[in-house]
Amino acid sequence: MKWSPLFLAIFFFFSCGEGSKEITDNDLKLEIKRMYEHHIQDLKNLDHTSLMRHYANTNDHVLFGDGEYWGNYETVSNIWENFTQNTREILEWKISNEHIHLLSESSASYLMEYYNSRVDSAGDTLNIRGSVSYGLKKIDDDWRIVTTNVSHFPVQ
Repeated sequence: MKWSPLFLAIFFFFSCGEGSKEITDNDLKLEIKRMYEHHIQDLKNLDHTSLMRHYANTNDHVLFGDGEYWGNYETVSNIWENFTQNTREILEWKISNEHIHLLSESSASYLMEYYNSRVDSAGDTLNIRGSVSYGLKKIDDDWRIVTTNVSHFPVQ
């Protein structure tokens, strides 16, 4: 059987179109990294409202810190509100040793080390390093933080 050039061209066109619509693991990881870049920018801007858009306001939101259960979404919001109100300026916020593990197209874990230097409302400079692990879920096409486990260590 001979295939006509027109049929082959149409077949090729449609088969290529389907593959280009698939979201790759790299695409999903890039979405997560971009979300967190915005998270850091909202921190630097000391914008509590924008910052909280990165967190899912769900009944099962969980926060652990420094080896203990701290609370839920409301606790996260209160911590960030206190942070933004009692910080004059973020001098530096760096992340390193990032690891994103996709569990599905709509869930992932995101782990990293961080360092920040900031001036508090009293004018004192605080330098903190630590690590944070996030559980992420894609909700309404946006990645949201649903779990957090964070550690903090003062740096002299």
